[in-house]
Amino acid sequence: MINVNIGVLGHVDAGKTSLCKLLSTTASTACFDKNPQSQERGITLDLGFSAFEMDLGDETVQVTLVDCPGHASLIRTIIGGANIIDMMILVIDALKGIQTQTAECIVIAEILKQSKESLPVIVAVNKTDLFPDQVKLEKVLKKLALTFKETSLGTNVTMVPLSCNTEKDNDSLVIMKEKLQMCISNQLSQIKCSRQKSEKQDFLFAVDHCFQIKGQGTVLTGTCLAGEVSINDKVEIANISLEKKIKSIQVFKKPVNSIRRGDRAGLCVTQFDSSLLERGIVSFPGVLKSLHACIIALKKVRFYKSDISSNQKFHIVAGYEVVMGKITLFSSSEQSFSPDSQFEFLSNTDEPTPNEEQTNCRLAFYGSPVFSLHEENYATSVLPNLKVFKKKSKEGRIERIFSDDVVICKHLLKKESSIEKFIHLKVVFSTGDEGVIIGTFGQGGKVKVQIKGGVSEKIKVAYPTKKGRKQQGDGPIDDESEVKEDAIKVVLNLKKFIFTTQSKIVQ
Repeated sequence: MINVNIGVLGHVDAGKTSLCKLLSTTASTACFDKNPQSQERGITLDLGFSAFEMDLGDETVQVTLVDCPGHASLIRTIIGGANIIDMMILVIDALKGIQTQTAECIVIAEILKQSKESLPVIVAVNKTDLFPDQVKLEKVLKKLALTFKETSLGTNVTMVPLSCNTEKDNDSLVIMKEKLQMCISNQLSQIKCSRQKSEKQDFLFAVDHCFQIKGQGTVLTGTCLAGEVSINDKVEIANISLEKKIKSIQVFKKPVNSIRRGDRAGLCVTQFDSSLLERGIVSFPGVLKSLHACIIALKKVRFYKSDISSNQKFHIVAGYEVVMGKITLFSSSEQSFSPDSQFEFLSNTDEPTPNEEQTNCRLAFYGSPVFSLHEENYATSVLPNLKVFKKKSKEGRIERIFSDDVVICKHLLKKESSIEKFIHLKVVFSTGDEGVIIGTFGQGGKVKVQIKGGVSEKIKVAYPTKKGRKQQGDGPIDDESEVKEDAIKVVLNLKKFIFTTQSKIVQ
């Protein structure tokens, strides 16, 4: 039986858990706010999992509902849960409309829709039984439709008005199941295709809960992200680099011999302390390596109001892992990343911020790794080979004409500069002329610049020789040119590579 994972997201107290209870027939060890703190506070504090079977005519599908918390402080848990889903139910309180966490869930849906190529979303507009006037409810639904029109979810998003109040006539729940059935039927062939492609990949399993059963062992519950695994296979708990053999597998309390991508399951291993792991990744031995840094194609979330700048620190969420990371921004004219290319350093993303009226979103950016750095000493072993440069420029003035194709420039370099490093570097003049530094002149930091094609008329007009001066052979002119206040500028453009340990000057 194929398993379809549906994330249930929304603002706190919108009715997500209530909807899961009404739809589900099978509960997992972690669902419906079984956490004592959840029961005490009356809100979902962790991911909850429950399931039900759906008859599609030709076959039966198991639907797993991933009940995500809605509280603002649990956004990392929400993102972790969103990574494992095939579809989304966005629950909205009809009385309150789009709230802060609702907006962030819409952003997550937009991101997932791009990364997964397709992410069906059903909007469950809950608590409609509190609307005595149908006209007012219609106004709310039209307002929500206009909101979704401004997102990538579009105007065709499926909205289902419903009530999770079990004491009321619940025909709306029947409509919700019909919409789910239609959505799953339309998406099933694509889900099957992705499952088949994944079977040849290495086994990856996202663990969301870990607990011990006396006399049995330790159970790792989670979702299979890729590949396939069977009883007696050896797996590695990547977070702590520990290998274990799978003793048994259960899918919602039913014993099975193997699982594949998309399946929600519990893996039982022996002689493992559950306190060593809360969440993490399980794989075949040797498949996963520690990632100390990575390069991503960064995309800014359009509702994030603040600037994104180089050397800024962010909480980086990858699956269930959350770490503090520092970012460095750079760009390239090429469409795809190549480690041999050159990249220009950016101080910030330089993107427009949203209107002040829009609610600030805490999600800043997203992206998938295009280049991974697994070495712990990557800063000295790998980064020096990454050609990320800052643009530098030095500006000087022409002091006088030296010969038919050479001028003397001052203030371009400092007196104490090692001028030999700048020999043969190109310069440009404010007249449009181009030249090359060919040597020094005197002891004051002045340089000789040979102009391509010889000294132009614009320079000669700006630096006329005194009447009656004569040129002696191939040497310098005896008399100095007259230097005006608006002397011609000369600019030396350089590149400084930010990761290299060498002081080589390049253009």
